Amino acid sequence: MPILPHLQKNLQGFLTPPWPLLVVALSGGRDSVALLHGLVQLQKQGDFALLAAHFNHGLRGAESDGDEAFCRDFCAQLGVEFFCGRAADLVGGGENKARERRYAWLNQVCDAEQNKGYQPVWLVCAHHQEDQAETLLLHLLRGSGTAGLAAMRRQNGRLLRPLLTASRLEIESYLAAHNLNWREDSTNAGLDYTRNRLRHLLLPLLKEFNPRVNLALAQTAEVAAAEKDFLQEYAQRHMQQAMLDAAEGAAAYPLSLWQKEPLAIQRLLVRLLWQAARQCPVCSLSFEQTEAVINLLPHKTLHLPGGVAAVKNDGWLKFFCLPAAEMSRRRAKSRGGYEKHEKNGRKKI
Repeated sequence: MPILPHLQKNLQGFLTPPWPLLVVALSGGRDSVALLHGLVQLQKQGDFALLAAHFNHGLRGAESDGDEAFCRDFCAQLGVEFFCGRAADLVGGGENKARERRYAWLNQVCDAEQNKGYQPVWLVCAHHQEDQAETLLLHLLRGSGTAGLAAMRRQNGRLLRPLLTASRLEIESYLAAHNLNWREDSTNAGLDYTRNRLRHLLLPLLKEFNPRVNLALAQTAEVAAAEKDFLQEYAQRHMQQAMLDAAEGAAAYPLSLWQKEPLAIQRLLVRLLWQAARQCPVCSLSFEQTEAVINLLPHKTLHLPGGVAAVKNDGWLKFFCLPAAEMSRRRAKSRGGYEKHEKNGRKKI
């Protein structure tokens, strides 16, 4: 199956008037090269603007500069406007820092274009089916729940992934059919990063059990995403029963109503209440911590990440942020205990 049908299907509804723009994250690798070339073909059938944005993070020296030059030349051949960002200070900073800076810059490009009058502006990345399978496995190995198994979404805010349903074989076939070249990232062949070890070691083993394991994992992510959205919407409706006090950093839910809910909803409400008290968009509670709240005895206080405590009393499941003085005291106590442990350990030696 060519990649154009994937692009047409997954971009349907996003290229709406008045003046849509797609900002393509172009690394120079095979996937982003196929994506940009495919969108240029699709542009002939639709009415939208297109530009490419490449971030030279400088992690691979001359190789990174070669990627930039390749992307610049490729865009010139296609007649696509080219933007480039650089971050020389990222040398030695590692992949995570590079990724954060890259996405921050890409979003700055989108913001600047939106200020010029483009509407809507979408950031388009070339993640595909195998990337989705790897992401699901990474989350699974870390003990993620349904939210983690949902892996990457075709849309996440302004970020679109129109190739997420396309296989690597389809992308490679497209490149061959159009005689397209690309750049190889030398770090992809190593085993230093967890994702690379999954790609080169684990997935080949899994393919011995199911040759279509990438498709199976991607479909699992699709199912998990739909189920996660349903449960999240259900739990959010029930949050209308909660009492929230943002100024005090507190959230409470009627204990009798919470106890009547199925276990899956109890867990979700625990996480939503923690987020409401902490005023944090992402919940950092582990599975064990969530279960500890569920099994918490009445009138006992449970200390959780982020300086949040939970208690069940007076008919409520309550979450509240500890005062700054209490947090300082607890941190000092924790440091004292660690130092004492280290001292005792050295004595034994």
